[in-house]
Amino acid sequence: MKTFIRKYEYNYIKKCLFDLNNTLRNCTDPNIVEATRAYIQDKILYTFKDLSKEEIEILDISNLTDPLHIESYLKDLDKYVYGMPSITSTQLTKLFKKEKKLKLPNLDNQDSKLVYLGWIDESIRKLLITYNMDGKLVGMACRLTNSNSNNANVCAVCNHIGSDSEVAFVSPICKTSNTGIGAYKSIGFHICLDSTSCNDRITSTEKLEKLLKDVNNLK
Repeated sequence: MKTFIRKYEYNYIKKCLFDLNNTLRNCTDPNIVEATRAYIQDKILYTFKDLSKEEIEILDISNLTDPLHIESYLKDLDKYVYGMPSITSTQLTKLFKKEKKLKLPNLDNQDSKLVYLGWIDESIRKLLITYNMDGKLVGMACRLTNSNSNNANVCAVCNHIGSDSEVAFVSPICKTSNTGIGAYKSIGFHICLDSTSCNDRITSTEKLEKLLKDVNNLK
């Protein structure tokens, strides 16, 4: 059986099953439990298109009648999860060719189940992000700002809430359709500094793709 679940879809399923777990633990009405399970099943299946009969069976949660079943289910489901294709150092160097003396991440043991690849280069104080959009690598180099506030920030990509040490304000330079003066502009948003944790939380790529399109002036 081939992989058919993208990493962020797996995260979404995991989030849905967290709700089922709460229902199984806290609700004593079997009718409510069954209705909740059916509702969550529909949410999971609605995420996908053109599922085969075998894939529908793999996603079936009708047998999850105890909270202890959920962890085992997710572990089995992980076998069918895939992420973005592996990236080479040559690809990254070409993608971020304007970044001088860029320090690349260790790609020898890169996670094959990433939604996006992100790392911090402290020497240039930037968070670098790359993502495979429609078969093409796109990226953005985000300047890290210095802030010591105690405010709670929300990641624009995975919606995680954290302090500046977790979710920081960044500012990438964006391409525009103009030439000469005004050819570039800057935008700002909050994002997780720990890209690995962000990858484990992201349940949709819509916001990430919109940011990358804005930064790279893509339609």
